[in-house]
Amino acid sequence: MRSRFLSLITAIGLSLAVLPAQAQVNDRQTNALVEALRQAAPQTGRTDDGLYSEWQVMPGNIGRWSRSCIGRELSPSQFETSPATARSIVACVMRDVLQAEYRNSDDEAIAVRRAAAWWMTGDSSRYNRPETRDYTNRVLSLYQQQIGTATAQQPSTQSTSRSQSTAFDRYMRAGYAATNARDYPTALLYFRRAIDERPNNQYAQQAIQNVERYLQPQ
Repeated sequence: MRSRFLSLITAIGLSLAVLPAQAQVNDRQTNALVEALRQAAPQTGRTDDGLYSEWQVMPGNIGRWSRSCIGRELSPSQFETSPATARSIVACVMRDVLQAEYRNSDDEAIAVRRAAAWWMTGDSSRYNRPETRDYTNRVLSLYQQQIGTATAQQPSTQSTSRSQSTAFDRYMRAGYAATNARDYPTALLYFRRAIDERPNNQYAQQAIQNVERYLQPQ
C-alpha cells in the first residue's frame, strides 16, 4: 500500500512538473473555440434530431461530461435548457482537447482544426480529410474572428497564457482526466491538492465527494 501511494505521489509530481513547461491555453482561446463550435454546429432544422443545445451534443456525452466538469450529472433536457451551463461544460471539455492538440502540433491553427475534428468525429487526426476539411477550416476561421486576428497567436509566446493556468486549474484538470480514466485514487489525490489551493471551492469539494463515492465498495 505504501509503495502504491508513493508511486501515485511520484506520478503527480512528474505530471505537474511537465504541465507548466507546456503551452497553456487561456480562457480567451478556450472561449473562442467554444463559440466557434457553436456557430459552426450543423443545423438539421428538426427539433427531434436527438442532439442537444446550440452545440448539438449527443445525449451519451452529456451525463459523462457534466459529472466530470460540474460534479453532477445533467439530463439532456437540463443541458438543453441551460445555455450557460452547457457553454461551461463544453469549455471544460474543449480546453483540455485544445491543450492536448497544441502540445501535439505546436501550431495553434492546426491545434484548433484538430480539436474541431475531435468534436465532430472523435478522431482529431481526421482534421484534413475531405469529409471534415471544410468544417475544421470553418471552425478555425470563426475562432480567428473571435480572437480578433487573422493569425492565431501561439499560446507558448504569451506570458498571460502561462500566468492564467494556476496550480488549482492544473490539479483540477488532472483530477478530471484521472476520473475519466477511472483511476480514482489518483483523481482523489489531485482533487485534494486542488482543495488545498482553494479550500472553499464547490467544484473541488463536489469532485472529491464523487470520487470517494466511486471508491466505495459496491
